Amino acid sequence: MVLFLEAETLRLLDLYAELHADASNVTPSGVLLHQRAREMLTASLNKSFPREQPWSESQVSVKFKNLRSDYAEYKWLSSQSGFQADGVDMGEDWWQTVKRIRPKCNAFKGKLPWIFEARMRQIVGDGGPPYYCQRPLKKQKREVRREEQEDRVGTVTSKETAKEGTVEVTAAPPSDMCDDVVEREEAVSHQEQGHSALIARDGTGDFSYSRSLARSVEQSSVAAAGMARGFQDLIAVFQEQTAQCRVLEQHLTQRSTETPSVVLAEQRSVLLVIARSLEQSTRATADMAQGYRDLMKAFVHDSEARQQREN
Repeated sequence: MVLFLEAETLRLLDLYAELHADASNVTPSGVLLHQRAREMLTASLNKSFPREQPWSESQVSVKFKNLRSDYAEYKWLSSQSGFQADGVDMGEDWWQTVKRIRPKCNAFKGKLPWIFEARMRQIVGDGGPPYYCQRPLKKQKREVRREEQEDRVGTVTSKETAKEGTVEVTAAPPSDMCDDVVEREEAVSHQEQGHSALIARDGTGDFSYSRSLARSVEQSSVAAAGMARGFQDLIAVFQEQTAQCRVLEQHLTQRSTETPSVVLAEQRSVLLVIARSLEQSTRATADMAQGYRDLMKAFVHDSEARQQREN
């Protein structure tokens, strides 16, 4: 689980756009960055926002892929009759219709204007149909696999050309920090890594498959531990914000004022966001646990089969 503030997310997209402007940093898909560029992106983001535990490359990559998925949903939403970019004059009936047709888009309710739209349009582009918009599921999966294969090819190429040195994108951190927005990032990514190991057998033989499977088990174990720590951190943040909210409520009660407090309203909004993230993290933890069990079953089955062949 990774927490990204709005300001940090905006900075990530600014850095991504700078790197994306150089065609040599981009994979044939036209959107994803090569390995070397992703390393530069992560280093620059950590420099802009120093943290006790710096972001990893995979965390930053997962964050962008989630934003890309959100942008696809936003593009569909914005194409609907009655849509307003600022969210004004979009009644409950309108949102209920959206939820029935495309449930994921309902997540934008109460979150318009979407502040990441301009930057995502700059990176992904606005021509043609939205990314993965209304495509059959099998076609979506083929597209994902194609881009991942292109990215792996680009990784090999970038490693060969990166011997001359690494150029870092430098920038000072923004002066203002926006309201906290908490998000869970890595669970789905690590679960997909685990499932991909189940079909990793190829022409390199059983040994390569077994080694890949063992590595996936190890990575999934580390990811599960990290996710548990992140969940505890999120609970601590929720408790802290709840305490602050209570202090504000007591202060208003002592003042005997009926005037709504803007600060209190913002504090309650933050609590709501964190509560939703806790709910999502709970579901993600269950999904990841199931994926880990499947991976362990495959690992045990492969180990037993290998022992039988050796005997």
